[in-house]
Amino acid sequence: MTSRTSNFRASGMTWLADLKRLADAGESAVLVTVTAARGSTPREAGTKMVVTRDRFFGTIGGGHLEYRCLEIAREILGAEPVARIRRFEVFPLGPALGQCCGGAADVLFEAVAAQDLLEIDPSNAETPSVLVTPLATEGGAMYLRSGYPADDLEQMPCVTSEGGRAVLIERVCDDRTQVLLFGAGHVGQAVVAALAPLPFAVSWIDSRADSFPPEMPSNTVIEVVDRPTLEVDYTLPGAFYLVMTHSHQLDLEICEAVLRRGDFAYLGLIGSATKRARFNRRLLAKGLPADRLGRLTCPIGIAGISGKHPAEIAASVSAQLLAEREAQSLFEAREAPDRDGLKRNISGQGS
Repeated sequence: MTSRTSNFRASGMTWLADLKRLADAGESAVLVTVTAARGSTPREAGTKMVVTRDRFFGTIGGGHLEYRCLEIAREILGAEPVARIRRFEVFPLGPALGQCCGGAADVLFEAVAAQDLLEIDPSNAETPSVLVTPLATEGGAMYLRSGYPADDLEQMPCVTSEGGRAVLIERVCDDRTQVLLFGAGHVGQAVVAALAPLPFAVSWIDSRADSFPPEMPSNTVIEVVDRPTLEVDYTLPGAFYLVMTHSHQLDLEICEAVLRRGDFAYLGLIGSATKRARFNRRLLAKGLPADRLGRLTCPIGIAGISGKHPAEIAASVSAQLLAEREAQSLFEAREAPDRDGLKRNISGQGS
């Protein structure tokens, strides 16, 4: 079966998919972008929200800042003509906005015309590529540019000068974590729903085509395969695996395939401590080393949540995956050299 996601959603740029859909329907919209965040703010630079006259998609953090930005966006939508209007605002997040964050946010408002979106499809761009948005009132439309050095990508999003004008430059590469979810039962369906708004790209795998629901979240691709274990061979290193099929034997085979491969970031198996012990014995008998088995997470989910309802399991597992993703990001940041070839210090202290 094929993915129900668009190219835009496959790249993680859901705001672009929303704009494209609205443009196709002939509905005007304003793209709201946090271009800079100083001090404590609800969301970071690069956060976007799409606003129409009666709806909005995404969030820049809620509270009075978001309320005021919705007002401004709809003021723009009330003007004639709507297209090409661009406005820039600086919001101190203190008593004036009734928020106690104490920082400040620079926000760009731009009424995006349908023709502005025609060439912006990151799935067709060379990698690495960036989205360049002029900040001046008459700065022109946003556009893609490829060929940026990897070191420069690490500094984005950022506001800089290009050709004598201020521009916002953002990465458009997909930074979601790959999750292979084996099993389309009730718990699997609840987990897919819980992961839908989170930074994960889900491959949902089962041999039973009729087990999948008719509608699929935008971050999910379904794979109907006769031999689910083969999907492990085709996955890039560093993926997350969740195993919850209808068969304990199939669960064991998938776990064995992932553990033998070894280059995974997380392997979670649904079940009790008794199931874990039984699997350990059988996997040891198959020649897998004990230290490798220590990387298997079973039971899954965070400590302190013992509910067995699918939605409760899904909430607990989603929180665990977010924590694992954060830990992986911190580890990669510690290991990656900075622009001067030195190791980053996550704590911010000197070496």
